[in-house]
Amino acid sequence: MRTGLENKRPIGKRTRHVGSQGFTAIEMVGAVALAVILVGAGLPVMMTSVESARFSAAVRQVVGDMRLARSKAVTTRWEYRIRGRDRRGGANANRYRVEGRRTPAIAWPAEADTPQQTADLFVGAWINLAASYPGIQLDNSGTGSNPPFYAGFDSSGKMCMPLTQCFDGVSPLVITKDSTGQTRQISIAPATGHVRVQ
Repeated sequence: MRTGLENKRPIGKRTRHVGSQGFTAIEMVGAVALAVILVGAGLPVMMTSVESARFSAAVRQVVGDMRLARSKAVTTRWEYRIRGRDRRGGANANRYRVEGRRTPAIAWPAEADTPQQTADLFVGAWINLAASYPGIQLDNSGTGSNPPFYAGFDSSGKMCMPLTQCFDGVSPLVITKDSTGQTRQISIAPATGHVRVQ
């Protein structure tokens, strides 16, 4: 006679599936400690890689904007330049912008001019490297002068002359990353207008 109690487990007994072991508290603490050690060892390498990538991105942005100014000079037959302020530049420290003028007879925009495009002038917005890339500094001290600095291109793409405080192959613009001490030098070949990174 069946009572229906045959399939019930006895009180106080635990059933364990064959092959399942579980973890003890000591094993869990050991696994967590190992994970923390591995993450701690890899974090400095990862942070250095991130900072290096950020620095490279800042250099690419500055060089790209210089090449864009040169390209605009050639395609529009205007003169274009980069006007910037290095780390000593006061309110516009570590900033630069693109400016253009239709002919050399027209005065370059003033530093206080707001972004605009007219029939004779182009004034771009200030690009703040410190906001986008913390710890990045522009340095044009190699020119022997205080800011601002310039890099200009005529309608054939050559370096615009005369420009005072201009950086070229002799006096490059230096970009520095504070925390790592990395530096890159940007120079322009006066005869061709080619922008180079060293």
